[in-house]
Amino acid sequence: MKSRKKLVLAAVIIIAVIITLISIFGKKKEEVPFETRPLVSAEKPQSGDITLYTDLTGTVEPELKANVMPKMNGEVLEVYFRAGDMVEAGQPLCKIDSDALTTLKINVDSAAISVTDSQNTLARTEALYSTGAVSHQSLEQAQNGANNARLAYEAAKNQYDLQLKYTTVTAPISGVVESRTVEPHDNITVGSEICKISGTNQIQIQFGITEKTLQNMTVNDSVSVEKNGVKYEGTVTEISSVVNSGTGLYDVKALLADSKGLTTGTRVKITVVMSKAAGVMTIPVDAVSYDAGVPFVYCYENGISHKTEISTGIYDKDKMEIKSGITNDSLVITSWSNELIDGAEVLLEEGE
Repeated sequence: MKSRKKLVLAAVIIIAVIITLISIFGKKKEEVPFETRPLVSAEKPQSGDITLYTDLTGTVEPELKANVMPKMNGEVLEVYFRAGDMVEAGQPLCKIDSDALTTLKINVDSAAISVTDSQNTLARTEALYSTGAVSHQSLEQAQNGANNARLAYEAAKNQYDLQLKYTTVTAPISGVVESRTVEPHDNITVGSEICKISGTNQIQIQFGITEKTLQNMTVNDSVSVEKNGVKYEGTVTEISSVVNSGTGLYDVKALLADSKGLTTGTRVKITVVMSKAAGVMTIPVDAVSYDAGVPFVYCYENGISHKTEISTGIYDKDKMEIKSGITNDSLVITSWSNELIDGAEVLLEEGE
């Protein structure tokens, strides 16, 4: 009897376990639908500025400089300077001896004698005229002769004084003598260079720019100058309107506020604005693709991506100028997917 009860109890337990297992593992799982649409992010175009810079090479030079040349031919008697000397404006640089000066001195002396003779003649004529011995015409002739002799003397004296002044060559500006090309007893001519003087008041940078850069540069623009890791700030003071035939570029000069550490004639790196666009429509540069060289973007509209050709301007590493093709209300897809094609269904990221 007891054995039969045990068998019944065991059967009940087995049936309960089976029912429990069926309830757990026999229940059919709910199917979760698989999303096939690519997930994209999008944003509207922004309004902003894009500025592109370019690096150039410039030459350090003084704002004031002078090539000193004599104004008369002759032999150099004395030289009063050396290369590297500081000189002041008007300071004598060298002394010249000229044969022309001797000739001019003779002319002055001859003119002085003529003045004396004409004055004596006038005095005698006036005395005779007072007694009625000579006519009024003779008196006028004597007066004219004396006046002409005086004018001739003054002209000869002025010419002599001017040439005498030229025998001493002086510094036209204050500064440092960069070079000396004359020695005592050298024979020099008008137009031959004696020395170069560089002013020490301010330093400027000279460089060349292309026509494209010229369109974006004006006087008083700022430029960045760098030499051996030290940066300087400069201001554009002069822009040539004619191309330099030697370089094919437009010459520009920029004045430096602080030039400590820069030496005349050295090369420096200059950073200037190459191109700029202000207040233009921009989108992320990564959103733009190209088809046979034609730029385009994908725009999101009601769950569909639309391929839209655009006209572009300048761009930097972050954003690109858009000239036409989209509006300020367009939703430009900024993420990439290999499933992104024209007319494809897309899923916009939540919150965008």
